[in-house]
Amino acid sequence: MSAASDYLEQALLEHFRGTQLPLPSNFFIALHTSDPTDAALAGTEVSTANWPSYVRQTVGTPLSSAWTASSDEAGGGKQITNANTINFPANNGASSVVVTHFSVRDAQNGGNMWAHAPLTAPKTIDPTDIFSAIPGALRLIVR
Repeated sequence: MSAASDYLEQALLEHFRGTQLPLPSNFFIALHTSDPTDAALAGTEVSTANWPSYVRQTVGTPLSSAWTASSDEAGGGKQITNANTINFPANNGASSVVVTHFSVRDAQNGGNMWAHAPLTAPKTIDPTDIFSAIPGALRLIVR
């Protein structure tokens, strides 16, 4: 199941106090080799030392069509999924990279993590392989 980051949780609480929740013009998908947790732990995102061409990928614009409309999910919550295929460049490193989680970020570099979730199953990206998330593959759930 996906989780809101500490950044998003704090921003939502501040929104109740009248502070506008800043909406970025775009969101980016980051891949992780372990759970980044709500705290957006450093060192969990794929390293360019292992996958030199790795870079976060845009979800697409406008945001209203980058994600599906919210719908019911089996566990009683609501969900959205990526509406577009999101392709990462080929792994041009010397070794395989095992991706276990993804996160949604508000910048291609740095920025804030808004949410994170595990992949359905870990994915090994061998040298020359690409990671491609077909529509519906990345799911964010709120319960």
